[in-house]
Amino acid sequence: MTISAIFLTNFVVFLVFLNGSDGNIGNCDLSTPPPSWLSTNATGILDWATAGQPTNGSNFCVQGSHDDHTFHVAYHIDLGGIDTGEEVKKYVDHDYRLGSSQNGCVNNNTRIVYCFALCLNDTLQNMVIESALKSNQVSFVAQDIQKTTQLDWAITVMQVDYNDPNTHLNASAFLVADAYCSVYIGIKPKLGFDYLYEIQLGKILKD
Repeated sequence: MTISAIFLTNFVVFLVFLNGSDGNIGNCDLSTPPPSWLSTNATGILDWATAGQPTNGSNFCVQGSHDDHTFHVAYHIDLGGIDTGEEVKKYVDHDYRLGSSQNGCVNNNTRIVYCFALCLNDTLQNMVIESALKSNQVSFVAQDIQKTTQLDWAITVMQVDYNDPNTHLNASAFLVADAYCSVYIGIKPKLGFDYLYEIQLGKILKD
């Protein structure tokens, strides 16, 4: 089934942005100060890739199971002295009833079936989308984002299973242009199967 067909049948994909809770993901202890942690807990993830920063430290960590299609990632964000209070955090509770194609992003490429961004830097958002349009391989997209943006941020690309009704993403985000960017994008390529990505970039504290 294609992403477009899923839209027409009102398939529900859950994308929930909530405050990250205390806990551990890999070597990352989410209770470690400063309180600028972001995390994502997801089911229905077919594959993932990272770039930009190693994941074996204590400020950028991932855990996942290809067998169970589960994935977890944590970022200790460097806010550059910005207050970590509610004014810079994003809390959105959405159950996306995708009844038609929707593109709320800065790039209007006709191959984009769906796009939702939490990325205040429009230039960066467009660069991320252009990388996503190039390939249905998460490792290629992650490396291409790093290459084109020239940022030393932590980069994560998740391939989301749009055929699984249990697909669910629970994440937190900062609305800070020079510290965080995420794009949730469904693409219909010229050839091959449709694909759906959750892409996240964060400027993390250095270990």
